Amino acid sequence: MPQVNIDLINHKGTEASKEVIDEIRESILSQGQHHPLLVKATSDGRFNLIAGEKRLAALKGIQTEIDCKVYPSHLTDNEIFEISLHENLKRWNLPWYEQVTERAKLHALRVKIHGEKVNGRPKISTKPQGWSQADTARELNLSIGQFSEDLMLANALQTNPSLAKVKDKTTALKLVKQQAKREIAMTEALMPAEIEMDQILLGDSLSILPNLPPNTFDACITDPPWTEYARDAELTADDSTMAVFKEVYRVLKADSFLYLICSTTDFFTYHKLLPTFGFRVQAYPIIWHKTGTITHGRRPFEYARDYEPILVASKGSPVLVPTTEQSAILRFESMHYTRMIHPHEKPIELLERLIRDCTWDGGKVLEPFAGSGVTLEACKKLGRQFIGIERDQDFYKNIVKRLEKNGKSKTG
Repeated sequence: MPQVNIDLINHKGTEASKEVIDEIRESILSQGQHHPLLVKATSDGRFNLIAGEKRLAALKGIQTEIDCKVYPSHLTDNEIFEISLHENLKRWNLPWYEQVTERAKLHALRVKIHGEKVNGRPKISTKPQGWSQADTARELNLSIGQFSEDLMLANALQTNPSLAKVKDKTTALKLVKQQAKREIAMTEALMPAEIEMDQILLGDSLSILPNLPPNTFDACITDPPWTEYARDAELTADDSTMAVFKEVYRVLKADSFLYLICSTTDFFTYHKLLPTFGFRVQAYPIIWHKTGTITHGRRPFEYARDYEPILVASKGSPVLVPTTEQSAILRFESMHYTRMIHPHEKPIELLERLIRDCTWDGGKVLEPFAGSGVTLEACKKLGRQFIGIERDQDFYKNIVKRLEKNGKSKTG
């Protein structure tokens, strides 16, 4: 391997940090130079650096000569660039973000030379064959799936350089895919539905839902009748209650949410049966801690009953709107009975929180057991579209009045 005088090598310097350069210098001094620099000879006896700028920076001022692989002066710029890319990709310790960037550059170079091939045919090409992602994947000995993910990461790094701070490639890819889903959901939320929205409908959900188009709603947020509610038989679940959720699944979009506020007993019932309709169910509930609740009639060994579970399920694999992990404990004061227009009424702040977590502005929310109408009011306040269904005529009238206070809504 020829040695070249360091002072004869032309290079523009490196953007690498001092810490990185010092680490490379220490490694070379203790273990030797495992990889030569790649240089191109020039007509004046000097050399242009092709690859190895960090190694060159690390050894300047310490060594006068360095091992190099010398290429002839007639190499074209594209050939030099290709050599540099392949040299970098051979490094065993290449960080994931540099790896995907170098692979993307190699693909761009191939397309520049051969033209782009789309669906097996050249898109724009000076040569008949064109070049596809599959061709680059084959050159790099990768599957087309792996290479497509690398391109996705490389593009994401261009718009969000801070992604390079993520330590491992798997986590970075997960974050990029989640962000892509958020962007799709944000766009789709503003698309018009096949049905007129912002309606409260009078009737039984099991009769009305089959008339709604499939794949319409971004979320269903509901508080269905409980299977055990001794104070009012009209508010107790019947044989049709569970069947409603088969229709709910149908009218929800792919990658959408179901929030189901329920009793502790019903949580386990729904947890077992909802997957039979296709839902994926979170193994544990969200806990709504009803702050300020005073419970009576407890036996001496019992704790206060100051919470309600909220079951979370999905159709597909949606992502929450917040990008940070959310606590499963939600603290909101329960409604005082003197302000309730329905025995099961929940505080509007709780519903607003759930709506913000799972929908974007303009998103479409279904409430098949509208009850007090609080979910629908929360939707109006937050700029979400909604369809509510209520079978009790008195509760239905109360919902209509409630919504009229916050602007016009449609009834049916």
